[in-house]
Amino acid sequence: MKSYACPEKPVSVEDLEIPDNIREVIIKKGYKSLTPPQAEAIKKGLLSGKSMVVSAPTASGKTFIAELAMINAYLNNGMGIYTCPLKALANEKYAEFKVWEKFLGLRVGISTGDYDNAGEDLEGYDLVVTTYERLDSLLRHKPGWLSRVRVIVIDEIHEVGDPERGPVIEMIVARALKLGSQIVGLSATIGNPWDLSSWVRGELIVCEWRPVPLIQGYYDRSSNKVYYEDGRVEDVKGDLIGYMVSKAYLDDQQLLVFRHSRREAESMARSIAEKLGLLASSFKNQSDAKTLIEELRERASTRYEYESLSPLILRGIAYHHAGLSHGSRVVIEKGFRERILKVVVATPTLAAGVNLPARRVIMYTRRYSEDGYDDISVMEYKQMAGRAGRPQYDPYGEVIIADRTPRDAMRYIKGSPENVESALSSERSLRIHLLSLIASGYAENEAELNEIFSLTLYGSRGGMLASPSIKRIIDDLSNWGMVRILRGGLKPTSLGLVVARQYLDPLTAKRSLDIMKTKSKAAGELWYLHLVTYTPDFLRSITRRSGYREYEEDAMRSLEAGEIPPAHDEDLFGEEWLIAYRYARVLEAWINEESEDAILERYKIMPGDLRVIVETATWISHALSAVSSVMPDTRHHSKELEKIAIRIENGVKEELLPLIRIRGVGRVRARILYNAGIKSIEDLRRTDPKRLLSLRGFGEALVRQIYEEIASSRKEQQG
Repeated sequence: MKSYACPEKPVSVEDLEIPDNIREVIIKKGYKSLTPPQAEAIKKGLLSGKSMVVSAPTASGKTFIAELAMINAYLNNGMGIYTCPLKALANEKYAEFKVWEKFLGLRVGISTGDYDNAGEDLEGYDLVVTTYERLDSLLRHKPGWLSRVRVIVIDEIHEVGDPERGPVIEMIVARALKLGSQIVGLSATIGNPWDLSSWVRGELIVCEWRPVPLIQGYYDRSSNKVYYEDGRVEDVKGDLIGYMVSKAYLDDQQLLVFRHSRREAESMARSIAEKLGLLASSFKNQSDAKTLIEELRERASTRYEYESLSPLILRGIAYHHAGLSHGSRVVIEKGFRERILKVVVATPTLAAGVNLPARRVIMYTRRYSEDGYDDISVMEYKQMAGRAGRPQYDPYGEVIIADRTPRDAMRYIKGSPENVESALSSERSLRIHLLSLIASGYAENEAELNEIFSLTLYGSRGGMLASPSIKRIIDDLSNWGMVRILRGGLKPTSLGLVVARQYLDPLTAKRSLDIMKTKSKAAGELWYLHLVTYTPDFLRSITRRSGYREYEEDAMRSLEAGEIPPAHDEDLFGEEWLIAYRYARVLEAWINEESEDAILERYKIMPGDLRVIVETATWISHALSAVSSVMPDTRHHSKELEKIAIRIENGVKEELLPLIRIRGVGRVRARILYNAGIKSIEDLRRTDPKRLLSLRGFGEALVRQIYEEIASSRKEQQG
């Protein structure tokens, strides 16, 4: 990495040139000094509106740089936006930023979904937290408050190299440059940060300072020793994992182990618990662990999660991966953050999400793929290694590579992260973003399209949009009825506007409309579910595709009975059609109120997978409802798709739709009401509240809320 000047230690607030109103805010928050990256960002013009990219280690204070930029915008009558890759991270930052409401009286908002919502309701907020995709959709809608935005903070800006998220980040930056907003990009790991700072037309801050020093090392199996880069050599007694676990328990430390599959993470966590032996008696947090287990009982979405995790937690151990429900992940994160748990075995999704440091991190650097085992990148290694060392608790953090030869291990320890490159030039990305630029009015001809694309990372690195590929995509959009090609210009059709606003891949809309046109009357629920799961957008969201062949006979019977649509011409072997059928069956079980445990057992998926399936299908079915309503020959499907969308979102049969509209009444409580003979809002209005209190799951606060909502709704109808 190139060398850039950065202070070697924290700098006193009094020694920095800071506007008085900002200095007052910093001191009020309890800061007497700023970390080297924070001080350097201020020196380079953070508070005078300069764009910049900050590359600095985990826990070095990058979040406060974001806060200062947004607060500076607020104090200058503007608005700040913070955007990041994951909903979990967005929720964490939203909770952190809410503190500023008390300090400054500003308002903090969050928006992570509802792509078709123009976002005008965010007008009253001064700081807004979003995911990348939601911010991209907001910029497409051009809400009235957009002119107030002074700064856009892009966290984890190295994600610009990701094939899925990268093009979205590029379009956010291109639009921000067009709008003249300050751009602040944050990352712990970038191989070519100078390219990104040049792209955003800003300054570059590169700091290697960490509040807790990081010492890297590797395990040599032949000598059974750990060799650290500071020259220390540690003898391992027994196997590496067993030895490091015993150190964690006996020395009152915490250990984080990264494995690269869910199965490996769960298997290792159970193995550690089984071999704990007498070490279990040194676990002093039994009482706290039992409290954590009770919280898990409340928050886990399935019995499987509770029964699998609770015996591990009782011994101070847990596993963590994307297959767990959100509630279970939150409980595990809390247990580790509050030092109740000693050991967590996790997949890399933990490193990409919330900040959860540990004294020691053990790393496995090979992951299984269809072609065998692949090496993880140096960037991925650095991202996970950054979790070693807890400020306020550890004098240093240690990361140990567990599965490489000394030579290969040193490649990770001494290596620099790989350069990030644009992923915008793929046909899918160009198709999506060309339509969005035309539909949102950012570009009305090919010259203006090229001007916008010149503001992307792809364009800034000399990438040119090949005229033939642009012409082919525009011709496709025209043939699909989404764009009109006029003399010297491009205009969106009503269909193109809806597709762009719903955040759909135009190919999803085109294929779905073609299928819907073959059905002259409303279809059955399985037909619509398969329509949704057969879209390119849905299939891209599914990471686990195995096990679908066993559904082949069942799928053919459903096809012959007219219960599902046939495969499209481009799906030559019907593989995607069959994968889609499996997930349509999962959704069918879900909307017919089968329990999550039953669904997981039958379809061999996990709670986190089910949540992704449900959220993705809810979005697509709602979007297709809007798309089908635009076309005369598919309009009859619109209401059915919207109904399906609501059922998927809530996991209910059609008969419960009136009841689940009430806040606080989900699929379980709605079924309890229905079975008690309370089948509509009118039935509820006529029911004595005391009767509701006698039903399982209905406490005083909820019952009061239900009747207040019913009364308010009636007043609105009468008024």
